[in-house]
Amino acid sequence: MNIHRSGISSREFGFQIEEKACEYLQRNQYRIIRRNYFSRYGEIDIIAFDEKTLVFVEVRYRKEGALVSPADSIDSRKIRKLRLTIRDFISKHSAITGEITGIRTDLCAVSGSGERLEFRLTKGIIDY
Repeated sequence: MNIHRSGISSREFGFQIEEKACEYLQRNQYRIIRRNYFSRYGEIDIIAFDEKTLVFVEVRYRKEGALVSPADSIDSRKIRKLRLTIRDFISKHSAITGEITGIRTDLCAVSGSGERLEFRLTKGIIDY
């Protein structure tokens, strides 16, 4: 899939970026179990297992030359919403959480365009 923003909605573009992020995560041994989990508190882009660790992945895209990095775009308000959404997911999915040894939130930063997407994975961006 060649990623170009022109001619598609922001939502569709975001979906395409998340699709590429899933492919990247799977190449790095993550097992995707859910995408786009919505609760009244917010959204989690990707939920996966990294071995027996339940991982909540925030995907952030920035085009080349952006003034703010993907990591810097996650402010305290976003962290609060992520924590609440993660708690909501865990409380509603006890069958999944019964088999885990830990919980982590990772950032999958995506940059570039077209065929030249670059991925950077930062593990453990939120303390619990």
